[in-house]
Amino acid sequence: MKLLSDLIGINTYDGNYREMIDYLVKALNAIEGCQVHIQEISENKANVIGVFGEPDLVINCHMDTVKPSNAWSHDPLDMYEKEGRVYGLGACDTKGNIYMVLKALEETQPKNLMVLFSVDEESGIKTGVKYFLESDLKEGIHRAVVCEPTELRLVNKHRGYYSFTLEDFAESAHSSTGSKGAIIKAAHNIIRLDGLGFNVGIIEGGTGGNVVSQRCTYRASLRTFERLDSVVEAIKKSSSETKITNRFNGPPLINEKPLFKGEFHEVDFWTEGSLFQEEGINTIVFGAGSIKQAHSEDEYVERAQVEKGIEIIKGLIMADL
Repeated sequence: MKLLSDLIGINTYDGNYREMIDYLVKALNAIEGCQVHIQEISENKANVIGVFGEPDLVINCHMDTVKPSNAWSHDPLDMYEKEGRVYGLGACDTKGNIYMVLKALEETQPKNLMVLFSVDEESGIKTGVKYFLESDLKEGIHRAVVCEPTELRLVNKHRGYYSFTLEDFAESAHSSTGSKGAIIKAAHNIIRLDGLGFNVGIIEGGTGGNVVSQRCTYRASLRTFERLDSVVEAIKKSSSETKITNRFNGPPLINEKPLFKGEFHEVDFWTEGSLFQEEGINTIVFGAGSIKQAHSEDEYVERAQVEKGIEIIKGLIMADL
């Protein structure tokens, strides 16, 4: 599995994708019938796109991984195998799936297919997929497979993910006055938001223990099937004086009539599949690995899943729908 070892060995968590871009371009150029396009985004950031014929279907994998912690027992960029498991940063999320796609392309003769290797899924506010969907490159695409760790299940439904920066304000004063500051306001709002299912992950505010706080900023997120306007309205009802700034708008994936054959499932995590679906592209999510291993120390994917996944992708590529 040298190809997978190479992919895992490339750092794609610090924002510089140049090495991975060059590697993928070389790999796609080696496949007969593939026309390679580079969608430049910034100096060291670009989507890599392979086109076969006149594509109706796009298969998407994101290149980036989360930054590894110091708790890994081995070098996260050095792939190794043990007891049927392939370990390494991105093994399941989602370089293992890039490997499966490239191997499937090598072993088939795609006629009308696009593959999209995109950037910034893990960290970007405006991701590579969003740049792609704003471009003419999506013209003619009617179906999409977005690769994420679903344990080889075909997924047609998941919740949306919305992230907000919230700010509460108050008049600054000496703490002896007994005035209620912005942090106290925020504390009450956070408790109400918790009751609505929000996660609050960051809180910042205040200047001193003897000063009534003038400002408190906090980060809240929600996973739901509701739309963005409904979520914002829920925050306003809970915190009428709070300033609300939308950081990330990830709508839910709801594909009631998948243009693919198979049994379909729902997952709890968000994917960029919903962005394709929002553009009118019939989309499912699929991939090897488990979300339980994604973003974890000593991340791994089952080798048997990878091998089976290659065959499933080949079937998706060659299916006569």
